[in-house]
Amino acid sequence: MSGKLTEIGVRQGEEVIRVPGATVETVFEPANQAEVSEVVRAAAAEKAGLLISGGQTRLGCANQARGIRAGLSLTQLAGIDEFEPDEGVLHARAGTPLAEIREVVRAEGWELPLDSSGARSTVGGTIASATTGPRALAFGSVSDAILGLDVVGGDGIASKCGGRVVKNVTGYDLAKLYCGSYGSLAVLTGAWLRLRPAAGVCETYRCEVAPSPESFERIRALARLTSVRALVWSESPDAKRSEVVVELGGSEEGVAHDRARLFEDMTLEAVEGDRIDVLRDARAVIAEGEDLVVVRTRVLPSRCEGMRRELIGAGLSVSIDPGLGVIHGRGSLADSKRLLSIRECAVAAGGFATFEQVPDAWRSQLDVFGSQGGTESLALTFKEKLDPAGILNPGRFIQAPGIASNLAPGAEGSS
Repeated sequence: MSGKLTEIGVRQGEEVIRVPGATVETVFEPANQAEVSEVVRAAAAEKAGLLISGGQTRLGCANQARGIRAGLSLTQLAGIDEFEPDEGVLHARAGTPLAEIREVVRAEGWELPLDSSGARSTVGGTIASATTGPRALAFGSVSDAILGLDVVGGDGIASKCGGRVVKNVTGYDLAKLYCGSYGSLAVLTGAWLRLRPAAGVCETYRCEVAPSPESFERIRALARLTSVRALVWSESPDAKRSEVVVELGGSEEGVAHDRARLFEDMTLEAVEGDRIDVLRDARAVIAEGEDLVVVRTRVLPSRCEGMRRELIGAGLSVSIDPGLGVIHGRGSLADSKRLLSIRECAVAAGGFATFEQVPDAWRSQLDVFGSQGGTESLALTFKEKLDPAGILNPGRFIQAPGIASNLAPGAEGSS
């Protein structure tokens, strides 16, 4: 590499990061927001694309990178800066693992309402991808947990949006914009998060049911019970039985009421309290060296059963959150056309399909994220405004016209 990036004094890691379209050998590891700004300013001056990363749980969920010449890892920008147990809010830096936060707040009677898959998931990665888990049934969306964000824009300028409370906080809506932008609009360096009181009682059960449309709809209806925090249906092609795992949480009386209702419809057995966590984190596991397809669809809950049949019929194993209309499918497909037909089915069912992992040979034929629901032009406007040099994760999520050609020349797909 040549230019100003070589002149900055920010620590560099030794790890080589490979993503679709790029192998990045120079990875900066800033220890604070000022160092993040230094890296971004230098990259903008050179028009050098930056790969933004954290726990690396979802690096493969992206389109082909373009013009990336260096990486910016947020793993050293970690830790809880402020925690106010009396008010149920905290501020954590972007590289903080969610597991660490869960442990700290649990000791004070709170829980973190972020449930993204992956044992290495971080605050920044979860917010950037807006990834939810089975407990979104109780927690809501990722943006619901955000009070404010600290960010560094594509020009290297640090700013805040929102704060430790919602009322009268400037920039709160802008914080929602960054959620789900996959690091393409700004580098997230920290977040104020709201917590939830921990459930007084929490119980987990499993059962096996016939993999039929009737069984699925009966189980989906049970997901509406008040104390059901998560309900996961797991099924493989040609399986004679499907597994259902349900987590109940709330008051002792509420859990007892819903437990009795569940036992009316299913023969349940108690299982370990972390069973939902195991199922959730398994969704992020990617087998190395295989032509694995991992697809996530979200449709209207009433259309979820039809989407289930589409994925099972394609030969994919599924992990489903029936109450949310979310289906994770994985396995092998003959060609990319079958994957695109799955997306068409999801759109027809009022939703979308994201291709979280596909064979490298298919990358040039697919848009991992698909249509943005008619908001493409708006997304490009924000990209051009907030990242004028087009250096933040170029090509991976939003690719504005002309941005790729504006990046400095170099070995495409390498550092």
